[in-house]
Amino acid sequence: MNFSDVVKARVSCRSYNGKQVSEEDLGKILELMQLAPTAAHYQAYRVRATTDLDLIAKIGEIAGQEERFAGATAMIVFFAVPEEGAERFGDRARDLYSIQDATLACAYAQLAATDLGISNLWVGSVDEVRVLEVCGLSKDGKDGLGLWPVAVSLFGYTDEKLARCGRKKLEDLKV
Repeated sequence: MNFSDVVKARVSCRSYNGKQVSEEDLGKILELMQLAPTAAHYQAYRVRATTDLDLIAKIGEIAGQEERFAGATAMIVFFAVPEEGAERFGDRARDLYSIQDATLACAYAQLAATDLGISNLWVGSVDEVRVLEVCGLSKDGKDGLGLWPVAVSLFGYTDEKLARCGRKKLEDLKV
């Protein structure tokens, strides 16, 4: 697919059929994700990529969206690293740049998955502290990174015909 086709094909999937996403394809997604633009090239984010169905289910429970996580066979949790870049950019890096870095990486991962024919869903509504705990990370920054979960992306295959939700008119987005 060319880039325009990938962007147009990427839609949220809320029903997966349980077909396994291969480790090879998950690796391809991660390789392309790593190319996402970041503030001053700091890449102030980390990821937890997994095909562990128990971990996927636990995060789904934490998000209160068990039904949306059911059948997904891969997941990436995106963590901001607020202190990376803070020496140079101060609070702006802590409060904004690290979140932008993580969310751009998430978007690139979803586009890479779409290019591979893998359906995906962006989930932002999670209990951040519980996500850290389930992922075995420290909520008080003792892991040395001060990670903060900002997005979860599910990956899998679906039997449903996916359709894009309505969008605002382009004119309505302009200021």
